[in-house]
Amino acid sequence: MNLRDELKIAPVNELRHVGSRTKGSMGQTEIDEYEEITPDGKVIARYTVTEHTNLRGLNTTRSIQQH
Repeated sequence: MNLRDELKIAPVNELRHVGSRTKGSMGQTEIDEYEEITPDGKVIARYTVTEHTNLRGLNTTRSIQQH
């Protein structure tokens, strides 16, 4: 499943990556920001996708927030 499907983005809308950053001493938390944009250029939703890798055991968790 890709991110568009996971976020249930309408086929006519664009999912635009607008920024990313890392946190932690070894960059173990990756934070990506996205906007959902209609064909006429209107931003209708913003999403924050966070992936965190636990350095002990290398377990990865992922969360998504819609703003």
